[in-house]
Amino acid sequence: LLFFIKFQIPRSEIFKSKSPVILAGSSAVRANASKSLTSFATNLKIPVIETMMSKGIIPCDNVYHMGTIGIPWKDYVNMKIEHADLVLTAPDSLRVKTLRTKDTMRKLIENTEKSLTITGYSISDYFAEMLDVIIKKSQQGVYVRLYVNDIERQKDALDRLMAHRSRFLQVYEYQKQEDDKMAALHAKLIVSDIKKALVSSANLSYHGMQGNIEMGFLIESHDKAKQIEEVMKEMVRMNYEKCIKIVIRFCKRQIG
Repeated sequence: LLFFIKFQIPRSEIFKSKSPVILAGSSAVRANASKSLTSFATNLKIPVIETMMSKGIIPCDNVYHMGTIGIPWKDYVNMKIEHADLVLTAPDSLRVKTLRTKDTMRKLIENTEKSLTITGYSISDYFAEMLDVIIKKSQQGVYVRLYVNDIERQKDALDRLMAHRSRFLQVYEYQKQEDDKMAALHAKLIVSDIKKALVSSANLSYHGMQGNIEMGFLIESHDKAKQIEEVMKEMVRMNYEKCIKIVIRFCKRQIG
């Protein structure tokens, strides 16, 4: 549902819609509605798209600010309406016009400005160059969260990155399940600025980015990217609580 703020829209109609979007025009500027619009959109969690005449009506750092419609080429707001792009790993002989995994990963990482989330089931030295870019991003103030399946098994590839851990560069290891040793963090994801998400079958390795046949999608959606972020953070919270419980039990046994 796309609605214009100058019309009176009943809340019941807004709540019925699956994906409401506010298109704020020049009338919102003339009505000095910046504060009320920002509050309204934030409280109801509705994305706001500006026109060229209303740029700045909602702060650009607000999570529901979607940008300005009408800017040419690859404007994020215009892309929101497009379908997700297919991302492919395949030999050059396979002449299919799609985005390529390695190039897409690189651009996604290099263009990140605020936050970067990456999961790695398998990471090899082939990904080392991109790990250097990730380290540099963290040193520039980008918040990086890397979730890996087994740090020890991938120690050679991760050594340099682990040495640069900081509040801007955090590495989390998936804790193996006691009742299922085969369970793993198998997802392959990259989320940039909680706006774009690459969901793929490709590992962070030569075969994942170059040698195999791998497929995935580059999705431009704040809601879906945020959902992925929330899942990963919940996993960290659960593992943290589990570790605390283990420490408490250990201390009790020592005291007892």
